[in-house]
Amino acid sequence: MAISSALQDRFIELTSDLETKKKTDIASIIGITYATFSKIYNYGIVPTVPILMRIADYFDISVEYLIGNTDIDAFVKSPNPATFHQRLYDLRMERKILTVYQLAETIHIHRNNIAQWYKNNSIPLIGEVELIADHFGVSIDYLLGRTDDREPYK
Repeated sequence: MAISSALQDRFIELTSDLETKKKTDIASIIGITYATFSKIYNYGIVPTVPILMRIADYFDISVEYLIGNTDIDAFVKSPNPATFHQRLYDLRMERKILTVYQLAETIHIHRNNIAQWYKNNSIPLIGEVELIADHFGVSIDYLLGRTDDREPYK
């Protein structure tokens, strides 16, 4: 279980601007469970990437801004969002990384983990997403298919 004070601080800041102050209502408005809301708000526990994306979508911000990787809150959502799997595949093909084994060797994540992401249509934990985005020189939001802007945030 990852903990991030940067995520916690940013989440508190974002939710404090909402009209309602009742935490259960805020969680419902954002589209997350109260348990998830409480874990982020009170302890800085990092949720799964799909939940981070849901929160970022609600506030129309980048995941990178949400987790505190950047202070730039400008975000341009893709009109035709891609999936993580499609973006990862496209990035692999651009670099001529044809197999999951080659990718695993390149990014130092076990090939079974990568194969499971494809097989189960799942997204890795945020730390692995950051590692992959960094390796390919793209933003986390580009890798997740949320934006068409490849440039990593500064």
